[in-house]
Parts: sequence; C-alpha cells; structure tokens
Amino acid sequence: MANVRINTHPEAQWFPRAGLGLFIHWGISSVDGYLDLSWGMMKDFKYSPRVCPPEEYFALAKRFNPGRYDARKWIKAAADAGCRYAVLTTRHHDSFALWPSRYGDFNTRTYMDGRDLLQPYVDACREYGLKVGFYYSPPDFRTTFEYKRYGGWYPEHDETPPKELTDYEHAIVRGQVRELLTRYGRIDLLWFDGQWRHIINEDDIRALQPWLVIGRGEDTDFATTECRIPTEEEYAEKFTGNWWEFCGELNCCWGYTRRDEYTVKSLETLVNWFTNVRAHGGNFLINIGPDSEGDFTPIEYERLAQLGEYVKAHPELMPEKAGYFGAGA
Repeated sequence: MANVRINTHPEAQWFPRAGLGLFIHWGISSVDGYLDLSWGMMKDFKYSPRVCPPEEYFALAKRFNPGRYDARKWIKAAADAGCRYAVLTTRHHDSFALWPSRYGDFNTRTYMDGRDLLQPYVDACREYGLKVGFYYSPPDFRTTFEYKRYGGWYPEHDETPPKELTDYEHAIVRGQVRELLTRYGRIDLLWFDGQWRHIINEDDIRALQPWLVIGRGEDTDFATTECRIPTEEEYAEKFTGNWWEFCGELNCCWGYTRRDEYTVKSLETLVNWFTNVRAHGGNFLINIGPDSEGDFTPIEYERLAQLGEYVKAHPELMPEKAGYFGAGA
C-alpha cells in the first residue's frame, strides 16, 4: 500500500467526513457494450464479457457521441443517495480524454467536434453540493502501441519504447493534468490510477490547487482498497488512523456492459459494504458505468435510491457536514 501523507490544508478536511461518494467509469468501451473499460483490449483479461484486439477497441472512439448525457440526472441521483463527492474518469488507461485537450490527439477535440463531457459534470456537482473529483490515468495503452503486447495479441513486441516516445507520452500527461486543474475552476479531488510521481511534480499540482486531495498511486493523501472488504487485521495494519476509501462496483465491471441489468449488486451487499467501511472510518465510493448514450440503467438508479433510503434512516453512519458540504461549496 502506498504511504499516506494527509493534506493538512484546512479546505481538504472534507474528505474524511464525506462517508459516501459516486465513482463514474465512462469511455469509448461503452459503445461496444461487452468490453470493460480499457482492459477489454487485453487478450488475457478474464473479467470482461469479451475482449478484442486493440485496433478494434480504439476504433470505438469514432462512434462515441452520447446523445442522452445529462450529468444533472447522475449527480441528483448521487446527492439523493447521500453521496457527498463524485469522481469521473476524465481519461482511463485507453488514454481517450473526455474533454477537448490540446495535448495528444485521442480526445473529444479530434472525435467529437470539441464537445466537452467534463464541464456538465463539474457544473452538476456544484449545483447539488458534491465535491468535484477527477480520475486520471497516467498509464497510456495507446501512445506506445507498436511496443505493447496487449495481453498476448502481439507477443513479438518487446515493451521497450524509445525514450523520445516515452517523453512524448509523459508530456501529454503533464499537459492534460494541468488542463484539468486550470480549465474547470476549483477541483476537490484528483484520483490517480497508476504511478505518477516519475512524471509529474506534486509541488506543481499543489501550486495550482493547494486544497486538492490526491489519491491512489504513491505517497498520497488517502489509502484505497477495491472490490474487497479488508480483514480486521488489514484494518488495524493499514487503515486505522489514515484517511481511506473503499471503491466497489455496483455492476459487474468498472465500465458499462450490457450484463449490468442482470448483475447489479443487491441492496443487502451495498449495505454490508457501507456499514463495514463506515464502522472503520472509511469512505465508500460506489461505482457505476454509464452506457454509450450517457445514462445509467433503470435498476442502477433504483439501487442508488434504495441505498439513499438506508442512509437517511441511519444518520449515525454519516459524519456531520460541519460546513464542508452544500450547494456551491
């Protein structure tokens, strides 16, 4: 587990009081409906309903243009469920960015006539009083395409790209992270998925938004665990006294797949996760993958609402807001 170094900035202290958040994994894989986000292009990946060669996966960008996307609907459902923050995948490992970035060519500037999928999400979070979280993946499955093996599709690739190409890949990361922290106003949480300190200087990030809570990766503000409730020994050894978060899928995969309508977790499972995590002082970040049109399935909205009823009936599980939350915060 990464070392935890809590951000002591006064405006970062909302995080250990949050209790519940919504994780949103969204991207071009949703167009197919049977590929998990990014990992569906890996030949040896066992947890996606199907896998495909990377060329087929990347071509999905040409068909991704969600027509029913309404971030207000997402975030209202999250707020009604008791969530106090949200985290959206701005760029997953496949490296497709959901905004018209000036860095790289695999983003909505190239494929969607400059449509920005992040601004409506940010606006909705502010309208409903949720802290704004951005997920960002420094790992990039596309830029060094000709050197990657993709889980066995290209076993002849040696996985050692030239330094010039790696430098270009890292320059995209630095530029995009700076865009995320300068284009959308105040951001409350930056959720890195993968190592980033060899690419980005933390001081540069803090200079832009000193209150930012940084998670995942190396030496971050909070510890994370995913899809598995820790044992009591792990709680004592790794999480007690630290800020920490458990993230778990409401459906069967991180991104949307058509199995979601049949594999959504029961309310009993969600309540078990939530009460266990809260009893040990952590936040529960519940994940949903929107479909290619930009919506959740009806049963996912239903389950969020049911969880919200449970949260309202058990206020002892949620810390007092103490001024850290509210519309416009």
